[in-house]
Amino acid sequence: MNGDHVSVADSDNMKSPLLPVVHNDEPLERNTMGQHLRTIFTPNNCYIALGPLLCAVVCLCARLGGDDTTRARNMLGVLVWIFEWWLTEAVPMPITSMSPLFLFPLFGITAADEVASSYMDDVIALVLGSFILALAVEHYNIHRRLALNVL
Repeated sequence: MNGDHVSVADSDNMKSPLLPVVHNDEPLERNTMGQHLRTIFTPNNCYIALGPLLCAVVCLCARLGGDDTTRARNMLGVLVWIFEWWLTEAVPMPITSMSPLFLFPLFGITAADEVASSYMDDVIALVLGSFILALAVEHYNIHRRLALNVL
């Protein structure tokens, strides 16, 4: 046995490892601090951290006129955060689109119930249902069957 494949007889042995054992005699490379930093500070990781940083800058430095400036300033900061994630695609779009569900209550802009109810408005539920129905039609090739029956 060359170590690449495990036979059935070896798999019945209780002392044999579950995963194949690879014996590598090459010495491990020592990574320098610069190599570690390059693996941590990738552009995508910097874009992820840039969103909250811009939000903090806007929340601390923006001067808005009016009565309720704290909520307006927080809303502007969250808007900048979400816009930066959307523009750079630092996180997947579904996470970016759902981030107001936890950011608005966290910053005291509005309650989570109000945000969640705006996500599931009647019209949005109708459009979402039609998209799910269209995916089912496409999955089972009903669109092709209808087209062939029309012809």
